[in-house]
Amino acid sequence: GVRWQAQPSTFDDLRELLAATDETALVLLGPPGCGKSTLLRRLDLDLALDACLPSRPVAAANGAVGKGPDAAASAPLGFFLPLSRWRPARPGEEPPLPYDWLEREWAARFPSLPGLWALLRQGPGVLLLEAVNEIPHAGPEDYRARIAIWRDFLADLPRRAPGARVVFTCRSLDYSAMLSSVDTPVPQVRIEPLDDPRVAAFLAAYDPERGPALWQALRGTPQLDLFRTPFYLRLLLAQAGDDGRAAAGRAALFTGFVRQALRRELEARNPRFAAGALLDARDCERLARHEWKTHELPARPPDLCGRLARLAFGWQERRGSGAEARVRAGVDEALARLGGGEAAERLLKGGEDLHVIEEQFDEVFFVHQLVQEYFAARILAASPNPGLVRGPWRSGELRPSLAETLAALAEADPLPEAPATGWEETTLLAAAMTGDPAGFVAALEETHLPLAGRCAAQADVKLPAGQIERIQSALIARSRDPDADLRARIAAARALGELGDPRYQRRRGPDGEYLLPPIADITGGAYPMGSDEGLYDNEAPVHFVTVKPYRIARFPVTQAEWRYFMEAGGYEDECWWATAADRRWRRGEDTAEAASLEWRQFRQGLKDDPDRVKQAQAGGHITEQQAKAWETLRDMADAEFEAGLEAQYPPGRQPQPDFWTDPRFSHPAQPVVGISWHEARAYAAWLSAQSGHRFRLPTEAEWEAAARGREGRRYPWGEAFEPSRGNAYTTHIRATTPVGVFPEGDSPEGVADLAGNVWEWTGSLYRPYPYHAEDGREEPAAGG
Repeated sequence: GVRWQAQPSTFDDLRELLAATDETALVLLGPPGCGKSTLLRRLDLDLALDACLPSRPVAAANGAVGKGPDAAASAPLGFFLPLSRWRPARPGEEPPLPYDWLEREWAARFPSLPGLWALLRQGPGVLLLEAVNEIPHAGPEDYRARIAIWRDFLADLPRRAPGARVVFTCRSLDYSAMLSSVDTPVPQVRIEPLDDPRVAAFLAAYDPERGPALWQALRGTPQLDLFRTPFYLRLLLAQAGDDGRAAAGRAALFTGFVRQALRRELEARNPRFAAGALLDARDCERLARHEWKTHELPARPPDLCGRLARLAFGWQERRGSGAEARVRAGVDEALARLGGGEAAERLLKGGEDLHVIEEQFDEVFFVHQLVQEYFAARILAASPNPGLVRGPWRSGELRPSLAETLAALAEADPLPEAPATGWEETTLLAAAMTGDPAGFVAALEETHLPLAGRCAAQADVKLPAGQIERIQSALIARSRDPDADLRARIAAARALGELGDPRYQRRRGPDGEYLLPPIADITGGAYPMGSDEGLYDNEAPVHFVTVKPYRIARFPVTQAEWRYFMEAGGYEDECWWATAADRRWRRGEDTAEAASLEWRQFRQGLKDDPDRVKQAQAGGHITEQQAKAWETLRDMADAEFEAGLEAQYPPGRQPQPDFWTDPRFSHPAQPVVGISWHEARAYAAWLSAQSGHRFRLPTEAEWEAAARGREGRRYPWGEAFEPSRGNAYTTHIRATTPVGVFPEGDSPEGVADLAGNVWEWTGSLYRPYPYHAEDGREEPAAGG
């Protein structure tokens, strides 16, 4: 459980992160537009300032912190490089070895300085390598081979330059070929989405006049999730003056950005944008009058926007044939692709004026991969090609296979997603701009079902109800198909969560909408409880308990279900909090008591059994990182332990579950986590009032009956543990999975996730066996 894992740390500065960790390399992951490149460039700047300004506090790569000349001398050397530049000298050749490439790039950048490796052998340094997903490659196998070259480099780096470290960046969904290895783990660092206070602060900081009003228009709306990255917030701020409203979707946002840039150049009387130069006279008039359909851009000759779109699409087509995702091409090649001659020169300069294209060091590239994907999407919207995203999904077809992937992971590494094609973001944008969204998405259903579901879930993609129902049914079937690779089942379930899961009936009650979950029937009778195996003293003896017939939800309560409870004011309305203890918890009293008691008992168990940590690690139940965390917990002074508890569980009201916005746990299809017993009871009371059915937590006897059945199974599915039947340590997922993606782990009665994924509450007090319902353990107000 999350309680007993080494807790993740949060940082506001990459220097703090480097000072707090000692791994050779880290990889910084995040969605498109979250600021990965900006963070690396900021670190590059900060490291330079640390070295140049003795008055600045220095957080060195080795963890040393200080001030003054000595501190400046120990400041790490930073070197920023985009990995898209790591390419063969000539087509058909292998790329240079990383050591040679880095040395050559350093010498080209700083010809008057000593060599890179000579400097790194003298003191600490940090290599800042941007965009693993943009490494040039000739296909999936070649990409994995090139990642392996960097794995070998990282394994050898401590010998070559003991003070050197590496920070990589990569798009989260593209990190399928891991830089980590069993012997050289590369921890993953996630960029968190901006929460509500940070979105509000960002808008106010960048535009003090309009920002607060924009925030008031956005807060609480479904559109807000689109604007949880800096890139999209900047686009929003750039356009909000047009009509005061946010664009309907990402494609409309990009379109508005381009139109605004065109109007800016016209109003500035840029001669390149005079009527008849880069724009037709009629298009100039329409731009001035704002006469455009949702995604329309000027298209009359000389068709600046269309040529930029063809350039982006042509470059992106090179992905998989020896080129990277965001292409950097020579100026001559770019001009040739734009048609050559003076007209091509004007088009290229026009793209630069619009801040769509950049030219540096005789290379031309789109300013951001998202901008390139938007322009490429305009071509794909007009000429759909669903084959671009076709990929295998059955077990045994995906490469590398699940078994091969698991075998190559370091123990703390999470299972990566299935390899992507590189056309996913482009396809999502194109779905909103195509003239036939139903046909566009229908073709995707055949080639990439989860992506079809994600397209259908976008607010600016309108599809017939029957088509949405068909996609939902197909996604349910894929997520529950034992023949589908686990990664494919998870992808299908996540797409289903975004689109809406019809297994949950969306209804309206007295206090708004709610979701009625799918239910399984459990027959009444005598059920065995307990175990005589000696694993836990309080689980003996085996005995039989008579259970009345009842019904139980087939899946753990999901984030999607819980969101309705929060939106209905469940945390504010005291009527759902039945006992005095429930109400105290809601008011913010005793909120830390139960969790702190659990930690104290867990720590005492570690102190009573000093070998427990080593046994757990040797048995393959915890990672080395967890083992170190447990040992630290066991050996720390009592005062330090209690101070840590107070910091982790501060007193006060909790208006939402722990981890509610943590991207590891916050998808609608994932089970809600980080909830107390009091919250679970309040939700059941609220759902009962909304639905007219009586919902409550199961008793301990009912839960065990659902999990073990009349025959007293050891696991919900039978007697033997099988890694493929549940989300446990062996799956390497290292977070919760969407509910129900382990169909072979269901109980015969049809209840999912009873082993693995999450710990679950019952309505019973924690008391030893034998179980007697009448001894007070089922009294909600009883102490304990």
